Amino acid sequence: MKVQFSSLLLLLGLSLSLSSCMKDDMEGPNAQVYGIIKDKVTGEPVQTELINGSIIQAFELGYATPVAQNWLIKNTGEYRNNLVFANKYNFNLINGNFIPVSITDYEIKPGENKLDFEVEPYIRVKNCTITKNSNNQVVATFNLEPGVAAARLSAIRLYAFSDVYVGESVKFNTAGTSFQQSFGTPIVINPATTYTLTIDLNTNATLFPAGRDYFFRVGALASISGYGTVRRNYASLVKISL
Repeated sequence: MKVQFSSLLLLLGLSLSLSSCMKDDMEGPNAQVYGIIKDKVTGEPVQTELINGSIIQAFELGYATPVAQNWLIKNTGEYRNNLVFANKYNFNLINGNFIPVSITDYEIKPGENKLDFEVEPYIRVKNCTITKNSNNQVVATFNLEPGVAAARLSAIRLYAFSDVYVGESVKFNTAGTSFQQSFGTPIVINPATTYTLTIDLNTNATLFPAGRDYFFRVGALASISGYGTVRRNYASLVKISL
């Protein structure tokens, strides 16, 4: 009986060893998807922020209840996902800084797939310049344009941080009042109005030690109903060496 029990343990061990060495026949992701979130009027990328910014919801079809995969969008309005299974997908872009859009039954093929999304941003930040002046201030001037007729302006801000992910979720808590402006009652967006926002570097000296690069960016928040969460629209960032 002792010999039989030992033999049984040996056979069980060999079985487990062989099963653990069996090849997994499940194929891995075989497609890559990349593209740009484009302004359908200007063709320019719609800037966002990586953290708490606009996202792409991708639903792989062929399942009883497809589950949303959230694909992140870079600050620049570009995205890329290198771990995708070739299949048909539905895409939803909601709770962003543009009118929501959807694409259904889109076929992702093995290999590289370029897929741009054309959207209507709530606000366009136009003619934006950000410079450091002789008074040791960083000054932004810009105009705003409504991307959607119903959009109103709730707030504007000049953001600053020590890396490229600068935005509402990643920023220095700068002191002063001239770097932002809020409107208790959202106002009509007039493209002819030039806005000026300023960060005083002397007042914020502890945030901006000399000898480093800093990144600045203008953001504008729209007020518009019926589209879920509204996120800020942005101009391109500007790097300034101090």
